[in-house]
Amino acid sequence: MEAVSVKREKLLRLIKELVAIPSITEGPDESRPGLLLAERFSKLAWFREHPECLQLVATPLEGSACALKSLVVRVDAEKSTKQTVLLISHYDVVATECYGELASSAFDTEALGEAFGADSDTLYGRGTMDMKCGAAVEALLLEDFAENRKLFDVNIVAAFVGDEENASAGMRGVLPVLDKMRREGLEFLAAVNTEPGEAGKSGISGPMVFLGTLGKLMPAFYFRGRGAHVGNYYDGSSALLSASQLVCWAEGNPHLADPLHGECPPSWICLDMKSLRTSYSVTVPDRAYAYFNCFTTTNSPALVARQMQAAARWALSRAQEQLTASYIAMPALGYQGSEYRPGPDKVFSLSELRELAEKRCGEGFKKELEQYISELPAGDMRERGIKTVDWIASRAQEEGPYVVCFFLSPWLPVRTDMTEDEKDRKAVAAARAVRKECLEKYGLEMTEVELFAGLCDLSYVGAKVSDEDIEALSENTPGWGTIYSIPLREMQALGLPVINLGASGEAPHRKEERLHLKYSLEILPELLASLIRRLGEK
Repeated sequence: MEAVSVKREKLLRLIKELVAIPSITEGPDESRPGLLLAERFSKLAWFREHPECLQLVATPLEGSACALKSLVVRVDAEKSTKQTVLLISHYDVVATECYGELASSAFDTEALGEAFGADSDTLYGRGTMDMKCGAAVEALLLEDFAENRKLFDVNIVAAFVGDEENASAGMRGVLPVLDKMRREGLEFLAAVNTEPGEAGKSGISGPMVFLGTLGKLMPAFYFRGRGAHVGNYYDGSSALLSASQLVCWAEGNPHLADPLHGECPPSWICLDMKSLRTSYSVTVPDRAYAYFNCFTTTNSPALVARQMQAAARWALSRAQEQLTASYIAMPALGYQGSEYRPGPDKVFSLSELRELAEKRCGEGFKKELEQYISELPAGDMRERGIKTVDWIASRAQEEGPYVVCFFLSPWLPVRTDMTEDEKDRKAVAAARAVRKECLEKYGLEMTEVELFAGLCDLSYVGAKVSDEDIEALSENTPGWGTIYSIPLREMQALGLPVINLGASGEAPHRKEERLHLKYSLEILPELLASLIRRLGEK
């Protein structure tokens, strides 16, 4: 019991130390937890003798002036082996505005504990559960392994990254480092994340293990109407009308949902819709956009692209039907203005719009486009992507009304271990053995879930995607490779089984975020070590 108490206190101290760093995504302190961990590791004999096993990886944050450093750590088993388990975690956290008057104490676990009346098993604070506990558990496991390399018969590589709460720039940035290790001979058995269970399955608390992670796409639509003075309303065609028709139809539409094995994530959710104008005008809006969150379990990017085309065609047709009906009814009320003339229902993919622009502008178009993107001011990836589509549309000179279908970032591929692949079966068996151990040794029922619904970086180390899907995305995502990029070859080369075994707590991303200490500090570290050993069994 004394050994457990010492380990618990050591882990609790590190969690509090990490939580005290205000590492808000894309903030000035985002990389500081990685620097702190790197300094801790550098004092150990293993890393002094093998400095190449401790890498701070500079990661570009597309569209941001902020720099990000991720940390990749490697410890080899005493007995030489190629077999390796990959651990991942993130140390960035979401912003603290939701704390209101307590915002200045969001990273002070003691002050928040007093404010919320914490008991002996609860630690409040931004990042306590999501996910600085997981990062700390992985860090101390690596320290123990570095000091006693007989602990495991497999090597361990750990990636501590930032930007997970935004567009996963950290994880995307370390993919080449992980793939280089693979090409140099490491055989990765599985990737294990330590995200809190409650972040991946809302409404359930306590121990959880996940055997996959949910996918995400961002279907986006650019609407081009016809401008006209509002007094000559029927000479125009409102882009916002078409956009609103699409949003009303697609929002929460069960026909667009993607169920798997009797469970279903939410359907499409509109994250933004607005007109593309910068000042007041009494002109019928001729440019607008809308984009959606789209969870995926089986639907591929290519299939979602086809759904987008059908939705856009319906919305455009419905908008023109509404305008036609309006015009027909208006003369009876005394209207004597111009006649409304509907146009064809024109729907383009981004690649098709780009081809039109290239035909109009000639050979110099591609270079013009590259220059335009390179000169875009820093800012949100979505905004920069929409501006790029608007610029292409201006060069295409196609008369509205029409709709352009495209994708925005980020993209998170779905991954499930429920396959017939031998490595997947082994990972599932190891996870289920740990679940059994949790019940038999600690008397706790661990919930098994197929897909981590909170979205996480496991997508990038576990993804198995087809060339058709990559083409659908790369050809129809504005600024692919510049505004937003993924090392696709490296991602495809990994394709690992994935497991999430994380801390227990409540209220991720809310002011009441808190960690349950007994399970997270005393039991989780033992179960994580057991999982690693089981993954390495022959």
